[in-house]
Amino acid sequence: MANQQIQILVPVYNEGENVLELYQGLKQDGVPYDSLNFVYDMDEDTTLPFIQRMREGDERVAALKNEIGPGVVNALQYAFSRSANGPVIVLMGDNSDKLSIVPEMIELWKGGATIVSPSRYMKGGEQHGGGIIKAGLSRLAGTSLKLLGFPTADPTNNFKLYDGAWLREQKIESEGGFEIALELCTKAFEQRKSIVELPTVWRDRTMGESRFKLMKWLPHYLRWYFKCIGLLVKRPFAGKGSE
Repeated sequence: MANQQIQILVPVYNEGENVLELYQGLKQDGVPYDSLNFVYDMDEDTTLPFIQRMREGDERVAALKNEIGPGVVNALQYAFSRSANGPVIVLMGDNSDKLSIVPEMIELWKGGATIVSPSRYMKGGEQHGGGIIKAGLSRLAGTSLKLLGFPTADPTNNFKLYDGAWLREQKIESEGGFEIALELCTKAFEQRKSIVELPTVWRDRTMGESRFKLMKWLPHYLRWYFKCIGLLVKRPFAGKGSE
């Protein structure tokens, strides 16, 4: 892929040695990448010594300090604005994502997808853990949008692949947290870009503490959920242009 780079972004907050397991998983599943950037907020982050250990044996690994402000939205926005042409894959540092599907995601991008959306809620997808309320609301939001014609049943899943050139052009409006994935799916749909989904298996973290703040972030999710509803009402059962 001339002038195209496979970029992996991992926002971290005191993940510590979790990232070593993630790194080993990438190697075991044969995931290709040109850069593996761990995006962090503070110099005291417990993840940094382990990133340095990985970097000693792999120069593609880097720690990227978020210079916008604290929080996952700012970390991802900072990294997105610096993305190169090519696929940008966002992974979580808690090892919840199914890494073995990343090569297939890259192939779908090569086929023209602007966003590749692994889905827990389509046929073949699974979700294990995550809390009854959080998981239930996520499933309800995604499947209801899908029934109305949205191209993915899991737009809130932050495990995504984005086209880097498209990503750089987007003005991020999210202010809460992980609703940024839903925002970007909404914008791609509105722009009639190609969004493709494939089944994934998600497993809740076994180490560390989740930074997800459901009640604080719920209003931000609802903003983009209702934006999607509005777009679907105007363009019901969108069809081939967004699949």
